[in-house]
Amino acid sequence: MKKNFYYKMNLRRIWGLSKKIFLSNLYRNVVVIIAVVLSTFMLTSVFSVGFSYIETAQLQQIRAMGTTAHVAINNPSDLQVSEIKKSDSIKDIGISQHLGQIDGLEDEDLLLGLNWIDENEWNLHRVPTISDVVGNYPVTENEVMIPTWILERLGITNPQEGMSISLSYHLDDDDSIKTQEFILAGYYTDYSQVRTNDKGSIYVSEEFKNKAAISTGKVVMVSFEDTGDIQKECDRLKDKVKFSSTQSFEIVPVTQVNSQVLIIGIVFILLFIFISGYLLIHNVLYISIVRDIRFFGQLRLIGFTKKEVRKIVYQQVLYITVIGIPIGLILGAAVSFGIVPYSLNVLYSGNEDLGLQISFSPFVFIGATIFSFVTARIGCVKPAKIAAQVSPIAAMSYNDVDSKKLYKRRNKVFRLTRMAFQNIFRSKKSAILVISSLFLGLALYWIATSLLSSISPENFIQQWGESDFAITYSIHDDGSPITADMLEDIKNISGIQNLRVTYVAKERVTFDVQYDEEVFGAYVDSLEGKAGIDFSSSEKRESYTENFYSGVYGIDNSYIEELNKTLEHPIDLEAFQDGKIVVLQTITNEDGENLIQPNQIITIKTKGAETEFEVADGFFSADFQGGRGNEKGTAPDLYISKTALEGLTSQIKIFRIAFDTDGKHDDEVLMQLQTIASLNSDIQIISRIEKAKEMEGYILTTKVLTIGLSFIFLLVGILNFVTTMITSVNNRKQEFAILESIGMTHRQQLKILLIEGFYYWIISFILLLIVGNGIYIPLYFWFKQIVSYASFKMPYASLLIVLIIIFMVCLVTPFFAYQSILKDRLIERINKQ
Repeated sequence: MKKNFYYKMNLRRIWGLSKKIFLSNLYRNVVVIIAVVLSTFMLTSVFSVGFSYIETAQLQQIRAMGTTAHVAINNPSDLQVSEIKKSDSIKDIGISQHLGQIDGLEDEDLLLGLNWIDENEWNLHRVPTISDVVGNYPVTENEVMIPTWILERLGITNPQEGMSISLSYHLDDDDSIKTQEFILAGYYTDYSQVRTNDKGSIYVSEEFKNKAAISTGKVVMVSFEDTGDIQKECDRLKDKVKFSSTQSFEIVPVTQVNSQVLIIGIVFILLFIFISGYLLIHNVLYISIVRDIRFFGQLRLIGFTKKEVRKIVYQQVLYITVIGIPIGLILGAAVSFGIVPYSLNVLYSGNEDLGLQISFSPFVFIGATIFSFVTARIGCVKPAKIAAQVSPIAAMSYNDVDSKKLYKRRNKVFRLTRMAFQNIFRSKKSAILVISSLFLGLALYWIATSLLSSISPENFIQQWGESDFAITYSIHDDGSPITADMLEDIKNISGIQNLRVTYVAKERVTFDVQYDEEVFGAYVDSLEGKAGIDFSSSEKRESYTENFYSGVYGIDNSYIEELNKTLEHPIDLEAFQDGKIVVLQTITNEDGENLIQPNQIITIKTKGAETEFEVADGFFSADFQGGRGNEKGTAPDLYISKTALEGLTSQIKIFRIAFDTDGKHDDEVLMQLQTIASLNSDIQIISRIEKAKEMEGYILTTKVLTIGLSFIFLLVGILNFVTTMITSVNNRKQEFAILESIGMTHRQQLKILLIEGFYYWIISFILLLIVGNGIYIPLYFWFKQIVSYASFKMPYASLLIVLIIIFMVCLVTPFFAYQSILKDRLIERINKQ
């Protein structure tokens, strides 16, 4: 009891003394509190922005693909399924089967499959990719589950669970069409149509599947435990399970590069946060402890143990973190709820339909709290050790300076520049800490601004589209939204040039194409597994090629003239105009080889006639006329002349008008184009200027977040310098007073301090030029692989402004610090202990 009583009294004494010391060092504590606030704020912001981006990217990827599975394996046997389940590399496994096709749809562009999936596939692989599920997966033979977008295309805008829906269909092994009344067991919001356009699935029950007794079309959907290298996992699975040569492994193309890159970036930033926070906290406490070393020596003299002295220092940090961490968390929460949603809306402005995921996990704030506390705790370990280990006698004469190297005379000349340089490195640890912190802040700011400068709107726009402006409409729109009068009005817009028109058949954009294995075989083979296409049997492949059709577009000769500028052997313009040549978009395999070869013959079938075209010895880009809203056919799109299109159909209509401008009055051109297009709400306007503004918004948001974060790092470095310089000047009051008493003027002393500030600046600048650029240059080339439209830039103007600001800080700080010590009289400064 007595021992416990003395322990509590001693603890109370330490806490009381710690509180008094804390209140007597307000300036020091404010600086360290700011460091803790910044560290905590940066941690919560980085985690919130980074993980929100990752989760949104992953959410949109799986929603677009319609499954969380990693690979689809066609035609598995029961034995293979059993062996796959036994594999320790498998996380989840589900089964799906294509049973048939929906027929008799009024919307001829709508392609609907009749599919069944098992309970695992539905719950583990499909449910995470959908939302707003109403009802349940079908159980009885006459029940179906249908996505809401398909219901809308079927004319059902207000679906009700249990309502009756009549569907005509045929099974894969039977061409006869059956009509049946189905009960809507459930419906949900599906996002995969963003990728598959008009292709979708209606799901039936296991009872329906068993009664249909279809032997083909079965697919096993597999997700792996290790998602790092899916191809490697597939190869491992092939080694364990015997598969036939006809069984394909179709890897779901979910891009993971951006997430991995972002995680690396987050780790890199966290490292910067830790180092910068540690440097500032350590530096301030270290200098403060050295300054008060006599005080701690006196504590030892009156009976305080080493452990108790360390506790006093640690208690200071506890007070600091208790104040600083909550403030940082509040600021971080404000960013999470305010800036993050806005930035995600800008970053994913084209994919809002796929949803956004804001990451606001309590674990982020718990982690930020722990990380900031640990950083502060580690930062005070060395200062606490110094305070505890110094003896009362040694404390009276303690000097954190190597006096042997102080103020050496060389060449019989005592130079102020040499004296200033020696002053900086009197405490090597302090100098290295300040210079490192200042350099890290500069380096991060330089690298961040340089990378962001490389992704300007101009660079992005140069790789987008083939025209400055275009108007078009969805292929599903009836009638002729773009009229001949509109074309004349557009021609009269001042400043436009290189106007080009694309035409389509008035009744239907697509035409049947005669399938030729020699021409289209490689192309059709490349479709296996894409958008749900299944060629697991020769019958399915034959069924696909029998329904072979293309979107056929009539284009102006000017498109061919532009393409010819890039070709070694130009396309014969006269032959194209006469309807003898067809041009395709670039379609290649993984090795970059064309899947359809030049000079082959493609035959378009019309009522009672067949027209042959020779494939041109040149191809449009894969994104030619991007954003026009057209629907891909089962065969590639075909581009022929307007004259040739008129030979295929009795009537044609304008589908797209594109033109360029001189770039001087694009805002006015856009306004006039909007006025013309306002006559029909179905018309879409596509323009470089709008894309540029969209990109500017993205870049502005990214710059605010990234440069703001890097500027905070820079601020930490500046705070380190300011604190070090002020504390150094205060600690050298007596030294300056002695120098003044032997003849050194105030002007000379101030000059020494200004030179010291300059040395800090120039050393940090030299490190930035050598080390900073050594980091940035390879980092840029890595960044270039991710952002293809980036171009190498170094924003010297921005860097110059920052360097000038830091230079001014490095000069102004010692000036005011020196002025503050002159308030005391000379004799008082000489006798200062």
